[in-house]
Amino acid sequence: PDYLGRLDDTAFGQGVRVLVRRDYDVSVKRAGKVAIISGGGSGHEPAHAGFLGRGLLTAAVCGDIFASPTAKAVLCAIATVSNASVGCLLIVKNYTGDRLNFGIAAETARSRLGIPVETVYVSDDAALPNATQPRGLAGTII
Repeated sequence: PDYLGRLDDTAFGQGVRVLVRRDYDVSVKRAGKVAIISGGGSGHEPAHAGFLGRGLLTAAVCGDIFASPTAKAVLCAIATVSNASVGCLLIVKNYTGDRLNFGIAAETARSRLGIPVETVYVSDDAALPNATQPRGLAGTII
C-alpha cells in the first residue's frame, strides 16, 4: 500500500524487517507525537504489519517465522520513528523472545540514545483461556 515504507534499504536498517508508516516523519516524529511500535514473529499475518496507519501503529517489527524480532530490529524502529523528546510506546506480547528483545532495545534506546520509551506487556489471550502463560496474541488486537 502507498502508506507503507520499509527500513531495510537504509544503512542502519540493513538486515532488519521493519515496516513503517510512510508519513511517520511528518505525522509523528516532527509533529512531536509518541510513536507506537509493536511486532513479533512472522506467520501471524496480518498481525503487526496489518495494523500500521493513522491512529494505529507507527512501526511494525517483524521477526522470522514464529520467532521474535531481534533487539537490533526493534532498536532500529525506535531510533527511526521516535521523536527524541516524547519517545515511543512499545506494545509487547507476553512471549519470552518478544519480552527479552523488546526489553533490551527499550533499555538501549533509553540509556544510549536518550529516547524515552514506555512498554506495555499484553498477556490476555482469548485463544487459550486456561494457559499458564498466555501470550497475548488475541488480547493485543483488542
